[in-house]
Amino acid sequence: MATQNSMKLLEVCRVSPLFDSPNTATELSLPLTLFDLFFFKSTPIEFLSFYSHTHLDDHLYFDSILSKLKHSLSLTLAHFLPLVGKLIWPPNSQKPIIHYTPGDSISLTIAESDANFDNLSGHHVTEARDFCPLVPHLETSDSEASILTLQVTLFPSKGFCLGIVADHAVLDGKAMSLFLDSWVYISKLEKLITKNNATLLPELTPFFDRTVVKYPATLDSMFSNRLLAMNSRRSLKSFDFEVPADIVRATFELSRTDIEKIRKRVLSWGDKNGETKTNTSEPLHLSTFVLTFAYTVVCVAKAKEVESNKMIYLYIIANFRSRLDPPIPANYFGNCVGVGGIGAEARELMEESGLAIAAYRIIDGIKKMKGFLNEADKLIEMVTREKEVEGTQTQPEVISVAWSNKFRDYERDFGWGRPKKVELTNIHRTKATSMVDSKNGNGGVEVGMVLKKHEMDRFASLFVTGLQSL
Repeated sequence: MATQNSMKLLEVCRVSPLFDSPNTATELSLPLTLFDLFFFKSTPIEFLSFYSHTHLDDHLYFDSILSKLKHSLSLTLAHFLPLVGKLIWPPNSQKPIIHYTPGDSISLTIAESDANFDNLSGHHVTEARDFCPLVPHLETSDSEASILTLQVTLFPSKGFCLGIVADHAVLDGKAMSLFLDSWVYISKLEKLITKNNATLLPELTPFFDRTVVKYPATLDSMFSNRLLAMNSRRSLKSFDFEVPADIVRATFELSRTDIEKIRKRVLSWGDKNGETKTNTSEPLHLSTFVLTFAYTVVCVAKAKEVESNKMIYLYIIANFRSRLDPPIPANYFGNCVGVGGIGAEARELMEESGLAIAAYRIIDGIKKMKGFLNEADKLIEMVTREKEVEGTQTQPEVISVAWSNKFRDYERDFGWGRPKKVELTNIHRTKATSMVDSKNGNGGVEVGMVLKKHEMDRFASLFVTGLQSL
């Protein structure tokens, strides 16, 4: 059962874009692309950053932090107007659109909690529901949906948590990372004290032009028609994504040394199993992502004690900006991810060569992403069809991964130090695995896990003993 702690609401305010520019005085509309529609009404992105400050019992100091946050946020939003707008679905539009109107603003909640800050910002096992009070609610209705909302939660004498929730139909992890990096950049500009404008570096300036995203128009109409068939009222009200009461979360770290040991083990086992050999002359790319996910997958399969003949499907979501033909700018703001999936029988992953099999299967899945758009019609059908009855023995086990260790989340310093801990809490609902770069900056990775308590206990033991045996 989740710990019962009190949460005191201190303030709920609105933050508007602040910029000496005609852009904020002009309406803006952007259509959702095929890549956006894949995440329509999906679980929002929920990102928490914990900052440790032992002298936050001084409310004047906390107020100064809030003042700087609000001001820099207002300046940053002027560059990211779609985040301030609303998602709407006009009667004359086949699909939803992002619409910004001058005067739009986002909600910012300020709260105070007496929960255990060290527990929430640590690596150890914690009940997933304990994080819920730190996650702000994203307002949605039948007619419109907010795109971004924030919450700052004070833990007196300990620190504070910055919670950000964004509609996944509007942006992916890469775009969210761009927004956060831009906000940090503006927050640290000294000239903000006297001027109500701030210029972003070119690489931080969002690119909104949807026309650069090329794909067959038939896919757009196919997706839109299926959405309308399922949702004739054009409702934007989100589904109810409850955090299950029986799950816990924990963070596990792989150092650069650990990752290199995994790499050597995969290579040494690679020739022992025919399925692990490549069919081309291309050199193997055993990236940090591949090795981390492979090791995690094997530990999960064993921790869940998956039946040996059951299929386990590994789903990978990757940035597709450079993979499109033609490629689109790295600072494109929206969704642009490809999905790759590949299966393996549980028994394969539990064998001695299971780590190598998992790594090579993941590589195969990444390679298959090149033809992602060629099979997009199948994915559209999968995403839009009604839920099937759960609980059958034939259902496959699914292990997916969210976020990226390339986003450098621990390098973001608004001016009061880097985060003590970052968490992606939407995995509490999706049951995905999250990956972020290591706080230690040593090239390692922090793996966020969500499992039932008895499964997490087994996973923790397998994770540690597995590394010791490498």
